[in-house]
Amino acid sequence: MGLDSVELVMSAEKLFGIRIPDKEAEKINTVQEFADAVCHLITINPSEKCLKQIMFYKIRSALKTLNFSNKNITPDTVVRDLFPKEHLNTNWLIFQSELGLSLPKLAKLDYNSNLNSHIKLFGIKTIKRTLPTTKGTIRQLIDWIISLNFKKTIDINRITNKYEVERIIANIIHNNIGIPITEIELEHSISNDLGID
Repeated sequence: MGLDSVELVMSAEKLFGIRIPDKEAEKINTVQEFADAVCHLITINPSEKCLKQIMFYKIRSALKTLNFSNKNITPDTVVRDLFPKEHLNTNWLIFQSELGLSLPKLAKLDYNSNLNSHIKLFGIKTIKRTLPTTKGTIRQLIDWIISLNFKKTIDINRITNKYEVERIIANIIHNNIGIPITEIELEHSISNDLGID
């Protein structure tokens, strides 16, 4: 486990008020395993409220108020189908203001889908561009928004389910390492997929 990984574990320990034993921390390979390690050490207080459902209705209401699209909004609706490309940046900021929560940053590929997904250096080495946010679904957008705004959307002193821990862990990785929230998936290897030592 490298120093960046140790820093992630320490951030989670501080936030949740727990101590992950070194032997357990060394076994953490994926984002999901990181969330599972935290879940084993905290108290879960089940609730009948579904955070994902609440966020879906909040997003749908904001989008309908803004009237960007007449399309029926479902969890599987692709975000780019709701936002006209002509005024994407302006509409994204208006949506963020209406929602009252931070949104994931838009990437260059959101504005220009003709760009190559990789950047070549000296004609050889390629660097993968940040994936377009608008290519995600409303379901994914819900996850990203909850992660980015967990201090407003999740009561850290009363975690109600594993999903909330997963969203907080994604935020810790995003904040500490700087990886776009849209590129952090639960199945990702912390070292291989996310490049964290």
